[in-house]
Amino acid sequence: MSSDLELGLLRLTRDRQQVTLGELAEQLHVAGTTLIPQIKALRENGLLSWANEIIELDFVRRMSLADHLIRNGRDLEKVSRSLKWQEFEDFAARSLDENGYRTFKHLIFKSRAGRRELDLLAWNDNFMLAIDCKHWSRRLPPSRVRSAVTSQIERTNLLAERPDIVAKHGLQIGERRNMLPVIITLAEPPERIVDGVPVVAVMKLLSFLYGVSPIDDSLRMIPVHRQPTQSTLD
Repeated sequence: MSSDLELGLLRLTRDRQQVTLGELAEQLHVAGTTLIPQIKALRENGLLSWANEIIELDFVRRMSLADHLIRNGRDLEKVSRSLKWQEFEDFAARSLDENGYRTFKHLIFKSRAGRRELDLLAWNDNFMLAIDCKHWSRRLPPSRVRSAVTSQIERTNLLAERPDIVAKHGLQIGERRNMLPVIITLAEPPERIVDGVPVVAVMKLLSFLYGVSPIDDSLRMIPVHRQPTQSTLD
């Protein structure tokens, strides 16, 4: 019942932060009183707030609850369907913002290979992260993950050729800076580094940020060009 309750909470709070105990009990087809011990346990673990029959989950708690379900063996597809793409991306951006990075979402740029879009561009004083948020609804085979990594490397290389674009978002063209392609997923990936590209579960993003080094030779650091190669592009 515990995982059913948690999944029910994710579904009911997908488009709102609050749900009543009665609504949750009705969805699960049980008496509300039987849910109280589990709700209290979730509250004690910081996964929800509960007062006056009102249960509340903000998007940070929702992501934590989703991670809790996945770690306890709940089907990834069911969990991912209960999450909105936007909150997955917003959680990653907020984690970066709160840990010394500046971020820009949905960076669309023109390149020699055509129009490209980056989910998140993040940077601090050391280097930049070119991030693709993959809200995969199932665990993918290594070949699919490798294909996503290859595409992200291409996007990052193309953006690195456009210092005029990244300069608009805070990076001075004259500065020497490297850009690291990164993929963020909902669940733990089968491999954590693929072709030099970190593949990071979203709930482990903070530990990744604390551990990553701009001089790590195992990572695919791509130098940002000092001069724009296509100044006529927007």
